[in-house]
Order: sequence, then structure tokens, then C-alpha cells
Amino acid sequence: MGDPSYLRFVPATSATVPIDWSKIPEASKKFLLSGWGTDWSAPEETIRSLPATIDDLAKMFDGSKFFGYMRAKVCTLLLDISEFGLAEIRTDDGRPVGPHFYMKYLSQVWFVIFVPGQRDGMVGYSPELQYLEEEGEDIARDKQVAEDFDPELCEEVRRWGTLGAEAMKKVAGWEGSTLRSSLETAQMAEAIMALPMDHPAHRAMIENLFSSLGR
Repeated sequence: MGDPSYLRFVPATSATVPIDWSKIPEASKKFLLSGWGTDWSAPEETIRSLPATIDDLAKMFDGSKFFGYMRAKVCTLLLDISEFGLAEIRTDDGRPVGPHFYMKYLSQVWFVIFVPGQRDGMVGYSPELQYLEEEGEDIARDKQVAEDFDPELCEEVRRWGTLGAEAMKKVAGWEGSTLRSSLETAQMAEAIMALPMDHPAHRAMIENLFSSLGR
């Protein structure tokens, strides 16, 4: 069940950024490989190695249930990559812009951005996009949306870092949140779902879910 996310755009400055897996906790490495380590699109079942770069990581997530399913382990994986796997970057013109990539999930373009050397990062998504009849046109439009938004995202990150997403739930006009707040939300949701179905918190969560789907 669920809908997959499709890779749309990895900025050139992000694509070749290396990931040092030797410093990342074993639990996150095992989680990544258990969920995305098999290439089912290959003619024969192929086991992937750990992705060497941000581009490789984004391609590993392509076509899988990624955005929209930000479970606690996914958030932890991304935070571990950001804190331990990416070399800290410094600039003289404001806050550094970490590597990031864009994916399509349902009718929106989503992004994830890392803050190298820190346990920090952001996710966000665009306003809803109109469905196009031709898949090729849809893909081209999605990529253009990401490319047009990218300068605004980078400028906001340089000015505010993750503070804007934390305070306003927005990132350069798109809906957004920090990876840390996404982790907290996922942990709370998973804890509530583990309660008995007749527990008031469990019932309230399910009611809210169906209410949001009916909008």
C-alpha cells in the first residue's frame, strides 16, 4: 500500500557530495540496506552497495515509498547522514547551503536538505500541482518547479538556516519542517498507534487522519 516518490532534481552542487558511511551508526546503515538495498528494476535481483554520493542516495530512494512515509527510522537515518556522514562546510557569505534533492510525491514536489556536520536538516513540499495527461510533460514540469524554487531555497537557508522552518513551518514559501520536528512527530505517531484501538488517543488520531483525507 502507499504511493512511491520519484526523483526529479539533484542540484549539481549536491550531486557529487560524498557520504562517509564509516562514521554513520550501524543501525542506520542496516536500515537503509534493508529497505532500499535491493534493485528490483534490474534484469536480475541486484544488491546495492551503500551510496557513495548524495546523487546515489537520491537515486536509491527513487520509485520507493519515501516521502509521505517519514517514519522515525527514516528521520533518524537522514539525521545520521547529516551529522556523521557529511563533512561540515563553511562559507564567508552566510550560512552554508547543504546538499539536497527533490522528489515528486502525489501532487507535490518535495525536498530534503541536510546540514552537514550537524544533527539538523529540513523537509518541505510545494503547493499542489495540476495533473497533466502526458507523463513526460508532468516530469518536465516537476523538474522545472524544483529548478525554479532552488535559488529561493538556497537564499533562505543562507539567511535563516533551519530557524524559519522551525518557527513558521515554511521554507521559502513552501510548507516545511525540520528533520528533528519530523522525527518527534513520527515518534509520537508510532507510540499512539501502538496503543489499543479503543484508547482515546488512538481513536483521535485515526479520526484526524480520515478528516484530513476528506478535505
